[in-house]
Amino acid sequence: MATPIPSNQCEFTLAEVVEATGGTLVRAASTVPAGGGVRGVSIDTRSIGAGAIFVAIRGALSDGHDYLPQAAARGAAAAIVATGRRHPALDCIEVADTLAALGRLARRHLMRTRAARPLPLIAIGGAVGKTTTKELTAAAARALFGATLSTPGNLNNLIGVPMTIFTLTGEDRAAVLECGTNTRGEIPKLAQIVEPDVAMVLNADLEHSEGLGTLEDIANEEAALFSTAGRYAVASADEPMVLARIPKHLRRITFGKSADADVRLVSRSVGVRSRIRVEIARAMLAAGVEPFIETKIALLGEAAALNCTAAIAGVAAMRPLPLESRELAAIADALAAVKPVAGRLANSSIHGIFVIDDTYNSNPRSIRAALAAAREVADGLGARLVIALGDMLELGELSAGAHQEAIRDVMRSRPAAFVAVGPEMNSACAAVSSDADTTEVLAAPDSIAAAGMIAGLLRPGDVLLVKGSRGIAMERVLEKLG
Repeated sequence: MATPIPSNQCEFTLAEVVEATGGTLVRAASTVPAGGGVRGVSIDTRSIGAGAIFVAIRGALSDGHDYLPQAAARGAAAAIVATGRRHPALDCIEVADTLAALGRLARRHLMRTRAARPLPLIAIGGAVGKTTTKELTAAAARALFGATLSTPGNLNNLIGVPMTIFTLTGEDRAAVLECGTNTRGEIPKLAQIVEPDVAMVLNADLEHSEGLGTLEDIANEEAALFSTAGRYAVASADEPMVLARIPKHLRRITFGKSADADVRLVSRSVGVRSRIRVEIARAMLAAGVEPFIETKIALLGEAAALNCTAAIAGVAAMRPLPLESRELAAIADALAAVKPVAGRLANSSIHGIFVIDDTYNSNPRSIRAALAAAREVADGLGARLVIALGDMLELGELSAGAHQEAIRDVMRSRPAAFVAVGPEMNSACAAVSSDADTTEVLAAPDSIAAAGMIAGLLRPGDVLLVKGSRGIAMERVLEKLG
């Protein structure tokens, strides 16, 4: 489910690259003319275009410096390399850290674009719900501003965010960027690259705690997105850990279910397409505007409805003027048109089974949201609920307790059958006593074994929820069904 890195035609002079990255230019015998430039930024020699600049990134499995000959052979005009790793056939800009240089170069492109024209920009972070909220916010932004750059798929890290920024063109009138983390210090670095007008942090909860630490550490990391925001902080009124970390100089807009939220979910019907009613604080509206948005959304569960309130709050913060009635109507239509993101509570029918595919990733909060949505669907259809739940990865010392609580959450959702997948889920299943006599419980060592078990459990008309962390590859269960 990895999102391909998009290509770009971003242009820089070599002098700009040197200035932006703080590097040292080492000229080759004959490449780019003095004062000349490059067109396109690439980290992959398989797709690099002639005249582009290649950035040699060291990864866990490969080192981009090993591919400098291929970059030269494919017509790259220059390369950004670590000090001492230059290639004789390329103009090379030597830097201490090529990943940091990639971010600084992207920041240069973003800053020069924003200096030339207004470009309202929101950065979206949090433990759960980033990608869906990004899609909703981008849809609403397009309705209000026109062409809008938004993060493709899950390109939300120190490579994905810069490579997205390089695709920014003169046609774009707004930008919606997703910022994620699994290591301490990543969000502050992304914040420095993006410097958003509006920073939105959806929540703070257990995620990647192996790399991020305690819940307090996670909250500090996520809230670092506020550190470079220019105007607004957007946060849930129901997330005190996030609210407490908003810098005092930023204006804030809140969303959620709380009575004091600026953008409040008033009501929601339960169903595959649910009708939501959202109330907006009058201070955010032009005079005389009725303070409600009503629309039907194609996203499952209460969490998705709350993501809609976040998106409304986000686009309202991006605007310099209060919202008019026609703009509320445009936002309503935009939210209604958003479809589920693949692997994130996406639904389909396979051989008469209502399948909820939440296989992209997993953590405790997203499990609770998925279980609630699946239970609602099953109740609405009068159907049996079957759950296949894989391990949550990268939780470190908190893993055992989190998995045991996940098992309790599963049992509270009253499934007819439950398959625990992976060593962590299997251990938690054995450790948690349950009086759910009506639930058939099975344990599978991996998703391949689970696929065979699930096929034997299902009946026509059932609702099936499949979820797990990326490394467990729970999509194999769906492939077996198909």
